[in-house]
Amino acid sequence: MNRDKLFQIGEVSKLSNMPVKTIRYYDEIGLLKPEQVNPESGYRYYSHRQIMLILVIKHLKNVGFSLAEIKHLLGKEDMEYNKIQIAKKYKEIDDKINDLLLLKEKIRFCLNDTSNEEKIKNEGVVKLRYVPETYVAYLRERGPVSSESFTVKYCKLWSLIEKNNLHAVKHVQAIYYDSCIAFENRNNTDFDIEVCAPVTETKEIPGIVRKFGGFNAVSAYHYGNYDSLEALYTKVFKYAVDHGYKIRGQAIDNYIVDIISTSNPDNYVTEILVPVDI
Repeated sequence: MNRDKLFQIGEVSKLSNMPVKTIRYYDEIGLLKPEQVNPESGYRYYSHRQIMLILVIKHLKNVGFSLAEIKHLLGKEDMEYNKIQIAKKYKEIDDKINDLLLLKEKIRFCLNDTSNEEKIKNEGVVKLRYVPETYVAYLRERGPVSSESFTVKYCKLWSLIEKNNLHAVKHVQAIYYDSCIAFENRNNTDFDIEVCAPVTETKEIPGIVRKFGGFNAVSAYHYGNYDSLEALYTKVFKYAVDHGYKIRGQAIDNYIVDIISTSNPDNYVTEILVPVDI
């Protein structure tokens, strides 16, 4: 046995900064077999190449590969195959990053607590803004305008999102397809209402995902429970008429802070949107 070219396991441990216990475990699972084993002492000896393999294993572990995956990669000796597997892992990590960013954004919405100063500043202020184009998961049904009805609609919408592995990224919205129902005849029990939520998907899926936005809208923020929305809607429609805007679409409630974020209706924040041509 030529000891000049081989290293004992303790030396390998120091060189690679890897515990002896771990190196022995890699031997047991067939991931890193020693170059030679002394049959009398049982000492393991490793070559320069195997020390480099330890560095490769550590790198692959650090980027998310399991030991089973690493063993499969090292055993293949196929550069093209390994390249494909690494590309798959890259996408997997990228997907995890996106999921975490989405989770962070959702938590930010839940923590959203508009200050009194901001409320005073924005309460009832009507302005024109552009609603950018996006894609939304949607559910459109007929029914009453009531908390109970919307709770059921929300549950159905989130179930739709989960079943189709979609990723919601912003606030839920309600779109009223009946003329002026946002502030009139709320006691009616048969309204055409859509609830929707922006998602990361970038294509339409019939009955599940559709394109939304890409228009100008008259906008105003309402703070508190929904009982006084009617007056603000009246103000928004009057603003559109006074400025010569032509109403081109259905009224929209954009729920910035709602029952998902707070149990106190007095803390609700709702953006009213009325699409217009200018």
